[in-house]
Amino acid sequence: MSKLNDLLENLSSDANLKAKYLENPELVMEEAGLNDKEKAAMRSGDEKSLTDLTGDKKAYGKYIVNPD
Repeated sequence: MSKLNDLLENLSSDANLKAKYLENPELVMEEAGLNDKEKAAMRSGDEKSLTDLTGDKKAYGKYIVNPD
C-alpha cells in the first residue's frame, strides 16, 4: 500500500489524526511522507487525482473534504 493510501486509511479511522490533519494538513502530509503530487491531490480533493494515485476508487470517500 502507498503512503497516500495509508494516510487516507488512517484519517478515516483515527480521530486524533483527523483532528491534527484538520488543524495542520501540511504537517500531517509531511509526516506521512507524501510526495508533492500526492500532497497536491490531497489539497485539491480531486476525485480523479486521488483515484489515479491510489488505484482505489473509494479513495475520494476516505478523504476529508468537509468534516462533520
